[in-house]
Amino acid sequence: MAYIPSRIKKHDTSKRQVKLNLTSMMDMFTIILVFLLKTYSTEGQLIQPSDHLELPRSTVTKPTEVALDIVVTRREILVNDQAVLIDKSNDPNKLIADEYQQIITPLYNRLKTYAEEARKMEELFGTKFTGKVTIQGDYRLPFNILVKVMYTCGQAQYGNMRLVVYRKSE
Repeated sequence: MAYIPSRIKKHDTSKRQVKLNLTSMMDMFTIILVFLLKTYSTEGQLIQPSDHLELPRSTVTKPTEVALDIVVTRREILVNDQAVLIDKSNDPNKLIADEYQQIITPLYNRLKTYAEEARKMEELFGTKFTGKVTIQGDYRLPFNILVKVMYTCGQAQYGNMRLVVYRKSE
């Protein structure tokens, strides 16, 4: 007796639409995005030097950090690009009127305001107040003025100071 198959399977040769599953591709892109965000480096020039000053050169290797910015030029003192003390003459010794006073009062008042606001932010949102400040000073600035600026910062609860310099190219 001959074998007669009762059913012969036929392959489906009709044209069907192929659908692309985007879920796995979205997972892959999300992982890549998270990886790139975690490895993203913010090193580089975080500070924009003022027009009226020339920073000293140094062989420093520490990267800059984001902090309260103080600019001391030969004519003015700025805190976060807002003038605190201005002298129209170009004599840096006249920038601070009383040479025997160690605290620069307008600078102290502005820094104290920023410190109080930072303390309130610490209480409300838990962002820690570090007392970090970056000081940009012209290389021709008399040393006693720089010392007074640093002393004023310390008295206004900004004891974590960094001086901004240009890195010498090798």
